[in-house]
Amino acid sequence: MNVLSTRNLHKNYGRITAVNQLKLEVPEGTVFGLLGPNGSGKTTTLGMILGVTTPTSGDFLWFGEAASHKQRKQVGSILEKPNFYPHFSAYKNLTLACKIKEVSTDRIDEVLEQVGLAERKDDSFQTFSLGMKQRLAIGSALLAHPKVLILDEPTNGLDPEGIAEIRELIIDIAATGKTIILASHLLDEVQKVCTDFAVLRKGNLLHTGKVDTEFSDEAIIEVKAEDSAKLLELVTKFPAYLSHENIKDGYALRCEPDTDAASLNRFLAESELYANHIMPVKKTLEQQFLDILNQNHA
Repeated sequence: MNVLSTRNLHKNYGRITAVNQLKLEVPEGTVFGLLGPNGSGKTTTLGMILGVTTPTSGDFLWFGEAASHKQRKQVGSILEKPNFYPHFSAYKNLTLACKIKEVSTDRIDEVLEQVGLAERKDDSFQTFSLGMKQRLAIGSALLAHPKVLILDEPTNGLDPEGIAEIRELIIDIAATGKTIILASHLLDEVQKVCTDFAVLRKGNLLHTGKVDTEFSDEAIIEVKAEDSAKLLELVTKFPAYLSHENIKDGYALRCEPDTDAASLNRFLAESELYANHIMPVKKTLEQQFLDILNQNHA
């Protein structure tokens, strides 16, 4: 089941096209990353699906139905910087959030525990670090027990420790079964926390895919031998083998992380096949991302 489907979603600001005929499917239970540089249309897209911004044309469905107040109550979101009363405690700020959301205060302690702020619940918001403020904002979004959580650049401006804390929190929340839609311009962030992703550039959808198959730390080893048929038969039996692609006079093997060319060479030699070319080819995440952009370059 898809929790969100956009159908030719389009937004113009005068002559500027912010989002262009967007067709997107977000499966239930995924951590879905909207990846793209600033100005790619990520925030505008989130604004439209949350009812903050009106589309120029097109529409979208939540849980297979047209957007409504009932549907939006199942979606928690953070689109801007955390905004709470500075002199109020974390607990009191969440109490006010409950009144605004028209939900019970029963879950406040549970939510504060979930976001790692239980011990600071009586401290004023103004004493919090930026990372703690962001965690409190995520806690506020979770008060109504939403099925979907939407986060726009959740680690923006945080120090490395704060970034790590937010990433761990996102992973923990996803483990409870919630669907998370996360907008980011950071490839590393999407690779570390997301299961699925879409690439936007200048309002256009370039690509969608699975993170674990398209952004991976797996080893790639090129191997060639005179007897290419026997080579293919053997490499598919190599313990670290995952898949392969044909290259000129040989194969590019996708293997488990940290597999080295020497272990493959030994494996082949034990079967009396000697490679005349064997070389590791390591693509960085950035190179993998650029490959996607180049494949979709118009």
